[in-house]
Amino acid sequence: MLQHKKSAIILAKIALAGCVSAACLAMPRPAAAEDILVTQYKADPTGAPYGVAISKGYFKKAGVDITGVISGEGGGTSVRGVIASELGYGETSPAAAIAAINEGQDIKIVDIGSRSLADNVIIVLPDSPIKSVKDLKGKKFGISNPKSLGEMTIVAAAEKVGLNPNDVQRVALGNLAGDLTALENHVVDATTIPGILFMMRGGESKYRVIMGPKELPDLPPGAGIATTALMKNHPDKLRAILAARREAVQFIYNHTAEASKILESIYAPLPPKDVDTMMQQLVEAKFYSEGRIEMPLLETTESTMKFVGMLDHDVDLSKMIDPSFLPSDLQK
Repeated sequence: MLQHKKSAIILAKIALAGCVSAACLAMPRPAAAEDILVTQYKADPTGAPYGVAISKGYFKKAGVDITGVISGEGGGTSVRGVIASELGYGETSPAAAIAAINEGQDIKIVDIGSRSLADNVIIVLPDSPIKSVKDLKGKKFGISNPKSLGEMTIVAAAEKVGLNPNDVQRVALGNLAGDLTALENHVVDATTIPGILFMMRGGESKYRVIMGPKELPDLPPGAGIATTALMKNHPDKLRAILAARREAVQFIYNHTAEASKILESIYAPLPPKDVDTMMQQLVEAKFYSEGRIEMPLLETTESTMKFVGMLDHDVDLSKMIDPSFLPSDLQK
């Protein structure tokens, strides 16, 4: 009799444990924290809104747990990184996104992150006779590689001032360090570099800017891309990401000094005063976009891509975008 009671107690405990386990499995689990891939996150201010959004808690407020940013290498590498990521969203150059979609990759451009090349500068040496981009006719201009952002920058800048880009000799030097070495040794007459690198390498004490943030063309360096899997399976997550990013952009415009403080650790070892100067310049240049997909910006991108050989035919940009995940007032 005693043995039967013990067996009954053991069976009851097993049944209870099974019920508890089943209940635990049935309970909703909190969403796992995720990272966003952003091209050159710490080397370029294009991704600043993501740092602000994380620090201010905008992602959590919108209902998505984004806790970190992965810095992408750029170009097609960043696009492939976004496609392979668990999240399926990230910010890359629009040119790389257009090229990838043209090649059949299953992604769409879902927002514009930055509107112009204001995060760069076109520079010469202080004693150079060159005073403006117009003076680059017949001169040598250093770029890292053909079809790079540097080449697209000088093409767009030349066209903006009415100069035929083919009248500027573009010299490929392998990387940004090579561009600066060539400039400093008078191998080339001018080059373009990111504003962060410009400041870290001595700024105006070492180089002279002939086209700065306010004058550089409206050629967007950053756009948000999303995989079809994210758009179909988790549309609310994508909407939350874009809403949180928008709130961060608004904060940058309305509280620039406070935003600069948040960004100091991201752009270190750039001194805090230089971070603030950079952010003030970008705000004045209306660099950051709240997300609206401005077709003229993408049309300029497409035109420049064709000029440098990234595209050999027209593409249908309307089929490469999906603004439906943006806040409603940004969808037109």
